[in-house]
Amino acid sequence: MAALLIFATLFILSISRAEDRAHGLSNETPMAISPQAYAFFHPNALPPTTTKPCDSSTKCSTLPLAAAATVQSTSAHESTTTTRGGRRLGAGGIAGICLSFVSVCFVGMGVYYVIIKRRANFKGADQEKQPASV
Repeated sequence: MAALLIFATLFILSISRAEDRAHGLSNETPMAISPQAYAFFHPNALPPTTTKPCDSSTKCSTLPLAAAATVQSTSAHESTTTTRGGRRLGAGGIAGICLSFVSVCFVGMGVYYVIIKRRANFKGADQEKQPASV
């Protein structure tokens, strides 16, 4: 009863506070964004400034060479964790855990339904056995 009263109070308060302003995207005020922000979110909107960004005068590498570059192994790049011989849990294991949880919930709901239904049947049978008092 108390939970219903709290819910009703919060519901009424939220309705009374929301009626004094319009809602929706059409009633929002537009925001001005900087040209840098526009260029960041729309990279294809502005044409490139040069036709060859990596020509022979600059020291940048082309994309295939940059993708083929390898990092030399240093102590900072090496993994410090050691495996202890345990198996890792893969996607199938996680899916199995989730499905097990859902199936346990369904079985629990089924057992609860059967118990409630049997209790109601026993109460009905007891009322039929009692003699009617006149």
